[in-house]
Amino acid sequence: MTSTERLANDLIEADTAFAANRTERLAEHVRAIELAGARPSDPLGEAALQAWRSALPPEQRPMRGRVLGPAYISGRLAPGGKLRTEQVMLGGKPVSVAAGTAPRAGLRLRIARADGNMVCEQSPAHARECRFIPAYTQRYRIELVNSGARDARYHIVFD
Repeated sequence: MTSTERLANDLIEADTAFAANRTERLAEHVRAIELAGARPSDPLGEAALQAWRSALPPEQRPMRGRVLGPAYISGRLAPGGKLRTEQVMLGGKPVSVAAGTAPRAGLRLRIARADGNMVCEQSPAHARECRFIPAYTQRYRIELVNSGARDARYHIVFD
């Protein structure tokens, strides 16, 4: 697993552990998220991370990591739902995008350039990475589609 795939997996594992009230497992994954230096880039992700930290006893709370590092967005998708977001990617700089999902099947991750040309597609999306180097700085469209029969939780990691 690459670092981006590992982070996507840690995010969904933390989310699942939190929902199941498994604090030992939650502490393990929150610690890994902190060590990766990831920070949420949306209010839902920030709220989830704060809830996860708050659920841990003081002795199990990780210290905050470095200021810079990967970012992520978090949320839920209904069956048949689609998340569309855009991200500016810098030309000549390696890009890595991965999704942690629960359930692990039924979700597809797609990344396209501003002109609509597909750069990467992963199906199932869970902990599978899209890695590329943009030729020049431009906006990319990121889509996550839930073709499953039940609600899905997700964390999309950008590095």
